[in-house]
Amino acid sequence: MRHLRLNMQDIARSGHVTRWHSVRCARNQTLAEHHYLVTMIARELMDRLFGDRLSPETRLQVLEYALTHDAPELLTGDLPAPLKRRVAEIAGEHNPLTQIEQEIAPEISARKQTLAGTALAELVKLADLMDGCLFIREEGIGRHAALVAELTEQRLHQRIEEARRRFPELAWDQVSALYAEMRGEVGMDNRFLFEGHP
Repeated sequence: MRHLRLNMQDIARSGHVTRWHSVRCARNQTLAEHHYLVTMIARELMDRLFGDRLSPETRLQVLEYALTHDAPELLTGDLPAPLKRRVAEIAGEHNPLTQIEQEIAPEISARKQTLAGTALAELVKLADLMDGCLFIREEGIGRHAALVAELTEQRLHQRIEEARRRFPELAWDQVSALYAEMRGEVGMDNRFLFEGHP
């Protein structure tokens, strides 16, 4: 396995690899869908938080990371977040999941390392959590899914507060504002316009 690397054949399968296998859902979310939505959310958050202060190269770097951040799941599958956290607790600095990711997708690990500790890394993580919250709230079925949605949303809000403490110069309330818009709590829901409702 040491010589195994993600390739374009693997990337082409990202529309077939599903997420949320441990939660009952009305439909499957594919890795390709997740990457796309995280990238679009990250793009919007960069506009709201940074405006035109980021260079095109930096914006591209963030978008490339968002678009590929979970690509190792093409080979490993979607491991539940509690399992990932527990493995990290047990393994400490020698996390085998991190090591496997570095071996199979070194360019993604390099992008992650380049952004590590920055507000832009937080932005991508928040985009990732937002997509998770939105998907499981919309598509989750049953009590377990509702609990997972609630816990994921709590993690989102905790992460926003952490970002606010670490990078107080940025308007992190924009993350909550965008999340409320995407949930349909504020603003116009265009679906109703197409369905003939006023």
